[in-house]
Amino acid sequence: MKVRGWFISAAGACALCCEPRVAQAATTCVPTTISSVATPEVLVHVRINGLGPYVFFVDTGATVSIVSSRLARKLHLAASEVVHGVGAGGSFSTRAARVDLTVGEVTQKGVVVSIFDVSQLEAALGPVDGALGYNFLKAYRATIDFPGHRLCLEEPL
Repeated sequence: MKVRGWFISAAGACALCCEPRVAQAATTCVPTTISSVATPEVLVHVRINGLGPYVFFVDTGATVSIVSSRLARKLHLAASEVVHGVGAGGSFSTRAARVDLTVGEVTQKGVVVSIFDVSQLEAALGPVDGALGYNFLKAYRATIDFPGHRLCLEEPL
């Protein structure tokens, strides 16, 4: 009888320790603010090459992320290529650089960022340093939690 009890306990313990574990995707959530009631854009803090944070708006319709020309000068970004993109203002061609972008706990290295004069955008949104576009966001399942005031980026498995 004692042997049988031990066997059942051991089998139960083995079942607990040997269950397959479901992999969890890495997720980072960052606080957001809204630029204004008149022009509501989601704003987040972003680090560029480890520096910042800088204020970027989330632009799911932009093909390429952008950095303001003012910030590009401040950071001495080398515009080494030309990119063609589409944003709210239509299609454009501009100089671009490659940078490391960090949002919360996730970093992408070598992201192409268009160097862009954002003065017209700032007239509507207030001070911004750039935009997160498709070329950054496409790596994640992005969730904008408006009531919770946060942007969550989940890395796929």
